[in-house]
Amino acid sequence: MISRFYTPGHIIQRKTEIKDDWGGTTEEWTDLITIEGKLWQLSGDKRLSADKETIFADYKFACGITDVTEKDRLIDADNRVFEIKTVAQRMRPDGNGHMELELEYTGEKDVEDNED
Repeated sequence: MISRFYTPGHIIQRKTEIKDDWGGTTEEWTDLITIEGKLWQLSGDKRLSADKETIFADYKFACGITDVTEKDRLIDADNRVFEIKTVAQRMRPDGNGHMELELEYTGEKDVEDNED
């Protein structure tokens, strides 16, 4: 069971449309859920092929099955920002399973919540 290696404090964020004062909308990242999971760096860039385009992922994240899509992003416990490149569910015959997310580290830190 990989879940025994899970650590807490990882945040899944989703873009939401916010109405502005002029009747338009802007998009911003909002927290969707906080989850436990296992994050690890892949050795070298792993190349994945999907929809005839090449996707680069340098991290993998395993977690329980939840509402996550490729349009979301992950903030790890150290506030590093990762783009979610692929989402896969791994199910066992007994009905239990987990999700595996292929991630690309953006080089950014999420500092929005750390302001005093």
